[in-house]
Amino acid sequence: MNKVPGRFLGYAFCVGDLLLELDLDFGIMNADGAVRSTLGIQVGADDDPCDFLSLLTERGRGIIQASAKTLTGANRLGPFNIHVGENGSAKEQYVVFMAKLPHAPNRYYFVLSKPYRLGTNSAKSEPTTGPVRIEENKTEFFSRLEGLFEGNAEAEENMQVTFVGAAEGEVLDGRQQQEIEDYLNSFSLGGNHAAMLGDDRFAFVHEKDADGAKKVDFATEIKKATGIQIDAATVDAAEAKLSDQDSMRAMVFSLQQFARKSEGYNASEIEDKCATLIGENTERVAAFRDVLENGSFTLVYQPIVHLKKGTTHHFEALTRFDLPSMINSQWEMIRFAEDVGLIPEFDTAVMNRTIQKLRELQRAGAAPGIAVNVSGRSLSDAEFLLDLVSVLKGNKDLKAHLAIEITESAQIHDLDTLGDALKEIRAVGFKVYLDDFGAGAAGFQYLKKLKVDALKIDGDYIRDAITNKEDRAYLRSMVTLCQDLGIVTVGEWIETKEHAVLLRDMGVDYGQGYYFGKPSAGLIVPRVNF
Repeated sequence: MNKVPGRFLGYAFCVGDLLLELDLDFGIMNADGAVRSTLGIQVGADDDPCDFLSLLTERGRGIIQASAKTLTGANRLGPFNIHVGENGSAKEQYVVFMAKLPHAPNRYYFVLSKPYRLGTNSAKSEPTTGPVRIEENKTEFFSRLEGLFEGNAEAEENMQVTFVGAAEGEVLDGRQQQEIEDYLNSFSLGGNHAAMLGDDRFAFVHEKDADGAKKVDFATEIKKATGIQIDAATVDAAEAKLSDQDSMRAMVFSLQQFARKSEGYNASEIEDKCATLIGENTERVAAFRDVLENGSFTLVYQPIVHLKKGTTHHFEALTRFDLPSMINSQWEMIRFAEDVGLIPEFDTAVMNRTIQKLRELQRAGAAPGIAVNVSGRSLSDAEFLLDLVSVLKGNKDLKAHLAIEITESAQIHDLDTLGDALKEIRAVGFKVYLDDFGAGAAGFQYLKKLKVDALKIDGDYIRDAITNKEDRAYLRSMVTLCQDLGIVTVGEWIETKEHAVLLRDMGVDYGQGYYFGKPSAGLIVPRVNF
């Protein structure tokens, strides 16, 4: 048994205790590091290959064998938890990373690390619940899905994705949620490809049943183990063509819809409708990708008016698509882009188009202010933020003409990360607006976490404010709060002169709505008289 070359050993020791080179039968060909203390075996040049699987528990062997089937030379897997030690002795927990190298298709390479080196511990922490945990679980799970399947036909042939939902009438507490998630992880690839997607919705990736083997009835197994009645639907990765990028995005969208309990996405229905659901969603992804690649969208501009001066302060740039037949509205198109992870690319395209428009207006001798919409989800993406800040720094002379307006179609849970992003944008000198304040998720906790220059009061509070005393009370409280915080206010959905006068008298700074002007391809300055 030979030593691994020093440079590889150095890389491995950055994160691990042991580096192994194995043949395709899991015989240890080369090893270095804490071999004796980790594996309980002696490494020598004349040793016959030791069977690595013989050093593992039954569950560990299943994890390694199933995971190895998905290695292609282009992907890496891990971290997985396994227990290692020679027969007859106590086995110790390790975290394992696995890969093949493109030039060595007949070898596996493993790095084994003690959990504490990765900031983890074998001890169970108290179960945590709530929307933040769920969103973190979903994000990590979707990332693992993409890493496992994208461009990996072998994984596609060997793996399945199972949707799990609590049966009607079952209400899960935090302990039960954790119990089901842990149980699903015990079935999942590597022991870490399961996630809770909603309060009573889960999904996990696992190996296909062997040919001729009895199919596992997950609903029955979970009922036996936890006493909780569930429904389960299994999707064949090959049937869903998950190695294709657009099909993978379609699967992510399907999982999002399942988590939201959208119509047609119950566990009891998904298995029968798999081909149709994935096919339809893949068409949606392709349609949106066409928008990105061909720039198949236009910008229209709606004026924002200073309510005391009656002058146009700036315009909001709004996107318009030629909608494909399977998407019903502009809002649905944006929401879909968020769910499938294409919204950062789209926001980048819109930002570039807006900057181009401002440059054209500058050359013509007049550049008004334009606010461009950017999804809060995009701003929570580190790569997008890095690119955006770079673009803003490169166009710093536009800081008096360009503002960022944060939009969202679903609640943003990582407000700390988003808050840090806004600090970077404002540090460059660009103003930041918060859209639709008071609508759904966008509440007072946003103002506490996010430092913004202006917020737009959602039109639901304005539309009936003329006749509704409660809406007027909410409006006054929002305006007073913003005045105390030094935040500029913009009222949306101003449809009549009465609305404009009411908001002006309440102290709202700016107004937007059909009374002042509809969105148009040109930057039309309205004639204001109120």
